Amino acid sequence: MNTEENKEKRPLLRIVLDTNVFISAFHSTNGSSGRAWQLACKRQYKLVTSPYIVAEVAGMLRRHFSWSEEKIVRRLKQISRAADIIQPTTPIRIVRDPKDDAIIECAVDGQADMIVSLDRDLLTLKTYNNIPIMHVIDLLRALGE
Repeated sequence: MNTEENKEKRPLLRIVLDTNVFISAFHSTNGSSGRAWQLACKRQYKLVTSPYIVAEVAGMLRRHFSWSEEKIVRRLKQISRAADIIQPTTPIRIVRDPKDDAIIECAVDGQADMIVSLDRDLLTLKTYNNIPIMHVIDLLRALGE
């Protein structure tokens, strides 16, 4: 079997992107977060997210970046098409910021292989429940980018 066939038969990594990765990706499509988002859209890995993360992305784009509702809805639809959206049910209280706990809850209940973040609190944990927490640059390296 050749290498291309092996790639196709391997299950895709299930990856949770933190809200800050989405925000960074949507503002700098050529940066590392933008490349990570493009890889999700191209199905190079399986994006896993939750309604909480999607709502947080929308809220940040609305409040902090003054995006129009039309532009926000377009992005949310892109996320919905690219992602496996799960509703976490396991409460986790491990990180200083409860918003960060929501990212971990999504990863645990979404059976993610990794969490990708730009948040120091999450990155300092390095792992939770055998789920590595890594910087977006490390994700790109892991995917051979």
